[in-house]
Amino acid sequence: MRVYDNCSGAQWLSVADLVYLEGELNYTWLQFANGRRILVPYTLKRFEDKLPASWFIRLHRHHMVNRKFIERVECDASGPVFYLVTGVILPVSRRRWFILRRQLDFHRPTNSVK
Repeated sequence: MRVYDNCSGAQWLSVADLVYLEGELNYTWLQFANGRRILVPYTLKRFEDKLPASWFIRLHRHHMVNRKFIERVECDASGPVFYLVTGVILPVSRRRWFILRRQLDFHRPTNSVK
């Protein structure tokens, strides 16, 4: 992916190292595994259309995440949240949770006695 940084100009950055994206009006923050955070003048929807759906999933109207950085998913009082390997916690909208459960194939263990 090619992005433009005011300090260093245009550069190629690896999509594989992109942990999550955070939308903010008509801008998007790109958070990379090395801790680098870049603000770009594109909407999250634009990234959703361009990035591979097999790698990235939309969690919320403000967040997309790279599947390989998901550590676990839990439901708390406010709803489902994704815990990333980087320590970041991202909320999941209730509407998207129903889709994501099937898409990610999360199954709870059953307590069956044989």
